[in-house]
Parts: sequence; structure tokens; C-alpha cells
Amino acid sequence: MDNNSFIEMNRQGWDELVKSDKPFSNTILPEYGPFLKRNEEEIGLFKDLQNAKVLDLGCGEGKSLEYLYKKGASDVWGIDISQEQIANARKILPQFKNNFLISPMEEEANVPNNYFDYVISIFSIGYTSDISKTLKNAYKYLSCSGSLIISWTHPFYYCLDVKDSNVVVSKSYFNEDSEVIIKGVAKINLAQKNLMISTMIQEAKKAGFYVDEILEEETIFNGYESNFWRDEKTAICPSTIIYKFKKIDKN
Repeated sequence: MDNNSFIEMNRQGWDELVKSDKPFSNTILPEYGPFLKRNEEEIGLFKDLQNAKVLDLGCGEGKSLEYLYKKGASDVWGIDISQEQIANARKILPQFKNNFLISPMEEEANVPNNYFDYVISIFSIGYTSDISKTLKNAYKYLSCSGSLIISWTHPFYYCLDVKDSNVVVSKSYFNEDSEVIIKGVAKINLAQKNLMISTMIQEAKKAGFYVDEILEEETIFNGYESNFWRDEKTAICPSTIIYKFKKIDKN
């Protein structure tokens, strides 16, 4: 799938999901991933939120930004590919409605450069068609001491499946090709990529970041049943990976 087709599938897909008015999962702060034992309240990746300026890449309805605003952030911005999601975000945080922009992460958005203390992407980075461009954009947006915080499905967890109560590797860890998934009760097609840990680190390094922290958190389902999120898999592999990158000032 070429990048333009990837972006257009997600633009239409997320709009359809919202307009369907049927349930679909969304991970929002303080959670970093589905069913994690710890969240931001325990992990504490945001070291100082008082008067912080935050940009969310793939902000959805803006609920992660709402959480950070209540924690002390003074200026919050969000970009999302879906006009339906952005419309909802503007309703949730009307005082910042002009800060919510319809844009793919891959394209440089009309937001301030060298401005934000934090750029975040909470379970949305896999929906970018071009991780290199996305990380380079994040670098431009951040202040010289800013942090980029990303969470996504652990790339090896995505390779695992359960057959006859046995955990098997059903997909190559090295396969980073785009793929189509089905999301929500409305069964909407979306495009995503699951990138190797080394790919994320190397692309972040090329963009101008260094690794501050990488977390692979314990998962607890408490009876939740799903074909993808399975106790058998989390017993041997974390379901979510969290990256915190720091911007290297090149001047």
C-alpha cells in the first residue's frame, strides 16, 4: 500500500468510526496501553506539567490533552487525520478549539515550532505511513529541552497468536509492511504499521532524539476476553511498549 492510500484509508476510516456511533476502543492518558497494570499516575513520565505546552499527534477526541490540562498544562494542541475526531476535541476543550487541526502526522502541521515541552502519541503512532517524517515533525515542534512520549502495541506481541492453548509466532517480527486491520463494532478498515524496536530507535536518532526511557509494562486483563488481547500472550511478552525520547539541541 502506498503512503497516499494509507493516509486516505485512515482519514475515511476514523471518520466512519465516529459517525457510526458504535463502540470502538481508544487508549487515553493516564493509560498508556490497554489493560496495563500501571498508568501515568504510577509511571510518571511527565516530570513537570505546570504551565507545560503539549501537542498530541493523533489526538482523537482530545481526552489525553484534557487529562494533562487538568494536571497543570497551560497550552494544549492536537492534530488528527479525522475531522470528526477534531470536531469532538473542540467540544471537549472549547477554550483551545483553534489549537485542534485536521492533519496527518506525516505532514508538517500549522503549529508553533520549537515551542512544546511535550509531544505525545498515545496508541496512535502505528497509524502513520511514514515514521521518519512524523518524528522529524515532532523534533521541529519541541522546545530544545522537550520530550517525545510514544506508546503502541509491543511489536513482538503483535507477532503472537494462541492456537489450542499454545502461544505461537504467527507473523515475522521483521515484517514492517503496512496492513489492514478491522476496528470497532462497525468493523471499519484502518491501515497500520508495527515497527521493530530498533527501527523506532534508529529513526528517532536520525530525527535528532536520544532515548530517555523505554518501558515494557505488565498487563492484567481481569477477565476480559478478546482474540488479540490474551492472558497466554502477556504471560510471555508485554503487550505495550512506551518510548520517551529527548530532543538533542543541534545548535
